[in-house]
Amino acid sequence: MKKTQSILLAIFMLSLFSGDVFSQAFDDGTNLISLGFGVPPNQRISKDFNGKYNNNNYTDYKFNNYGTGVLKYEHGLHKYFGLGLNLEYSASSVSFKSGVSPNLYEQQIKNNVIGAYVRFNGHLPIKDKFDIYGGVGLGYLYTLNKYSDSNPDPKVNVSHKETIFEFDYQVTLGFRFMVKDNIGLFAEFGWATTPAQIGIVFKF
Repeated sequence: MKKTQSILLAIFMLSLFSGDVFSQAFDDGTNLISLGFGVPPNQRISKDFNGKYNNNNYTDYKFNNYGTGVLKYEHGLHKYFGLGLNLEYSASSVSFKSGVSPNLYEQQIKNNVIGAYVRFNGHLPIKDKFDIYGGVGLGYLYTLNKYSDSNPDPKVNVSHKETIFEFDYQVTLGFRFMVKDNIGLFAEFGWATTPAQIGIVFKF
C-alpha cells in the first residue's frame, strides 16, 4: 500500500512539475515578433555572383554582400505548436571593369532578394525562460537583378533588369531565451536563406 501511495505521489509531483515546465515559455495564444540578421551573409548570393563573375577577365573587381534581415511573426495554436510568417530581405552587389585598356567600362549588378514563408513550428518550452523549437517553412523568393554598363555603345551595353520568382522552403531548429517576461534572444540554424539567424524577440 505504501509503495502504491509513493508511486501515486511521485506521479502527482511529476505532473505538477511538468505543468510548470511546459506552460510558460510558449503557450496557446502566445504572440511572438522577432527581428534578426542572417549569418554568414547569404551564401546563395556569394555562389551566384562572386563565383560567376570573379575571374581573370575583369579588373577592379568588387563584391559586397550586405547580409539578410529577418522579420518573423508567430502565434501559438497550442502550447506545443505555432503558426507564423517569415519575411526576409537580402542584398548584394558586384562591380568590375571589362574591355581592353584604355577603353575599360564599368559594369555593376545590384541584387535584391525578398522571401516570404508560412511557418509551422513545434515547441518544447522549458519553464518561463527557455524554448526549443523546430519547424518548416514554405514560400517564395522574389529576386531582382539590375545590370548597369557604362559602355556608350548600345550594341554591347548589357544594362537591363532581371526578375526571378521561385518556390523555396526552410527546415530549421531554434532556441529562444527570454531575458525579461516580454523580451528575449533567439538563434536559429538549418536550411534557410542563411545557415544561421540571430536576433531579438518580443512576446505579447
